[in-house]
Amino acid sequence: MFTRLVVGLDGSAGAEAALGAALAVGQRDHATIVLAAVTDIRLLEAPLFEAAGPLWTEGVPVAPIAADLREAFDARAKRNLAAGAERVAAAGLPSETEHAVGIVDEELLRLTEESDLMVIGRRGELHTEPGKLGAVTTHIIKRSPKPVLVAGDRPSAFERPVVAFDGGETSTHALDYAARFAAERGLVLDVLHVHEDAAEAEATLERARSVAARHGLAARTHQLQGDIVAAVADWVARHDADLLVAGAHGGRGTPWPLGSHAEKLIRATVVPVLIHR
Repeated sequence: MFTRLVVGLDGSAGAEAALGAALAVGQRDHATIVLAAVTDIRLLEAPLFEAAGPLWTEGVPVAPIAADLREAFDARAKRNLAAGAERVAAAGLPSETEHAVGIVDEELLRLTEESDLMVIGRRGELHTEPGKLGAVTTHIIKRSPKPVLVAGDRPSAFERPVVAFDGGETSTHALDYAARFAAERGLVLDVLHVHEDAAEAEATLERARSVAARHGLAARTHQLQGDIVAAVADWVARHDADLLVAGAHGGRGTPWPLGSHAEKLIRATVVPVLIHR
């Protein structure tokens, strides 16, 4: 199912979690792990850092300082890539390394075009306040041409997948993707649907069971009630699920389009969340 996984490395705890998730997911297929370190060009072009004060005084050339910054960032990227490659080799998987200078999310999205999956942390080095997603993570989720796996706050064995299903076209594609993942690994798949009407929920869950059946799976389905994000997050926590799969958005007319809930689901859980657009 996976041949190439892209992981962005910046030395942060989120990036370390992402690499761990990529290794866990890629082991079965002996996938190549593409390690990417991107130096944000905006840091090189910035005239000053507010926290440190001006980087030069009047009359001092800018070029030497810019060159020193570039050298420092390049050295850090090389260290991150070397450490990542060593970790991948220890897991018995092949790796490739990419070092680029540009806008971080744009460079990662470019690399993702030639891969099966982007794996990223919830927050990177330039992280936001606790509980918030990093700007790079948010942008990649919204624009990635391929599925995005947002690593959890703790290691995962990826053995108890669950799908948040709304019955729409995009959600159905996400369910099909999850069913294929579970079938190839011999796993049980749980499907969650949030709806107040039992009859309508059952009709939607019957469609979910038929999608899973195409892959030889007898999916376990569950009707939930209440707030969508809270209900799904609570079920995931209570049943020790270790992977949540969701569509990036739902079609018109669906009872709960995930376009407005995908990021909330990531923030509300600690497990890895796979977003399928």
